[in-house]
Amino acid sequence: MKNLNLKNSRILIVDDEQSNIDILTGLLEIKEYTNVQTTTDPRLVVEIFQETKPDILLLDLMMPHLNGFQVMEQLQANIPANTYFPVLVLTADVLPQTKLLALAGGAKDFLTKPFDLTEVDLRISNLLQTRLLHTQLQNQNEILEEKVKERTLELENNMKELEISKNKAEASDRLKTAFINNISHEIRTPLNGILGFASFLAEPDISEEEKEIFLDYLRDSSDRLVKTVTDYMDIAMLVSENIEVKPKRFNLLTLFNGIQQKYQKSCAEKNLELFLEIPDQSLNLELNSDETLVSKCLAQLMDNAVKFTQKGNITLGYSHKANQFEISVRDTGVGIAEEAQSLIFQSFSQEDSSNTRSYEGNGLGLSLVNGFARLLGGQVKLESEKGKGTEVVLILPAETKKRPEMAIA
Repeated sequence: MKNLNLKNSRILIVDDEQSNIDILTGLLEIKEYTNVQTTTDPRLVVEIFQETKPDILLLDLMMPHLNGFQVMEQLQANIPANTYFPVLVLTADVLPQTKLLALAGGAKDFLTKPFDLTEVDLRISNLLQTRLLHTQLQNQNEILEEKVKERTLELENNMKELEISKNKAEASDRLKTAFINNISHEIRTPLNGILGFASFLAEPDISEEEKEIFLDYLRDSSDRLVKTVTDYMDIAMLVSENIEVKPKRFNLLTLFNGIQQKYQKSCAEKNLELFLEIPDQSLNLELNSDETLVSKCLAQLMDNAVKFTQKGNITLGYSHKANQFEISVRDTGVGIAEEAQSLIFQSFSQEDSSNTRSYEGNGLGLSLVNGFARLLGGQVKLESEKGKGTEVVLILPAETKKRPEMAIA
C-alpha cells in the first residue's frame, strides 16, 4: 500500500526557474511519480492548490511577485486545521536565518541548492509517508467518531439494547483513551528518527559510511512507524469486527522458512540463535486457513520474542495433532510473572506499563494474535516463567471455515 499510495501522490512544484522545474520533474518521473503539477508564477499557487489539493509542495523562496514566505502565508488559510501538509523548501539562500524563517513559516523541511537528487527523493518520500500516516490516523478517528454517533442513535431508538450499547460505548472510549496515551510515544519516536536523520543527511561533510548508517536508521524508523500504524488499523478492524477470513490451502514449511529468513538478521544483531523445530513427518503438511492472518500472528510472536530476549535462543516450530496444528514460538527471554499473565492479552498491555518501561512497543502484539486466533477458530496458550523465558502456542484447526462477510456497523 505504501508504494502505491506514494507514487499516486499529488506533487506541486513552484519555482520561477524552468530549468529547476525540469530537473525535479525528471527526478519524479524516474521515481515513477504520476501526478505532478508545476508553475513558475507564485501568484497562481493558491488557485492551483484549491483545484488540485496537492499532497506536498516543493517551493522556491526567491521569486518575483511573491516570495516563498508569502506563498506559505497565503496557503495557511487553505489548509484545514489538524492537517499535516508538507512543504519542502528548495532554495539557493544558505543563510541560517532564512532556514529558521522558512521552518517557522510552515515549511516541514529545507534544502539548499545545489542539492543532491537522491537526498531530494528521500526527503519527498519521507514527507509523503508522514502525510499518508497522518491521513490514515485521521480517517480512523473519523470512523470511530461516526460509530459513536450511530451507537448513540441506536440507544435512543431501542431501549432494550441500552445496557449492551452503553458497554460498547464505554469499551470504545477506553480503547480511544489507551490509543491516545500510547500513540504519543509510538508515533513521535520514529518520526523524530526520520526527521532527525533526514536532516543529518543534509550535512555537506558526512562520509558515505555515515550516510549508510543514517539511511539504516531512517529505514528502521520508517519500518517501526509503518508497523505501529498497521497494528492500530488491525486492532480497530478487530474491534469493529470487519476482518473477513479468507481460508486457502498453503504449505506451512514454506511460510516458516520465510519467517526464519526475515528474522535471521535481527536475531544475529543480538547474538541470538534462531532454530526451526519441525518433526520430519510434518514437513509437507498443508494448513487450510487464512495465510495472511497466520503470518501476522507469527510476525507478532517473533517481534515479541526478539524484543524480550537478550541472550540465548528463539525456537520457531509447528506440529500436527489429530485435526489441529500447534504453532509455537519459544524464547529464553525475560519471561512474564504469573500475576501478569492474565492481563497480557489485553490491548496496549505490557507486563511493565510504566512510563519508564525498558522495552518499546505499543502493547498490541498478543492482543492481535489472540483476536486473529479466535477469527480462525483457534486459541492461544502461554507458558512463561519470570527470568527463564516464554512459549506461546497458537492452536488452529486444520480446516478453517470461511466466516460470512460482516456488514460494517
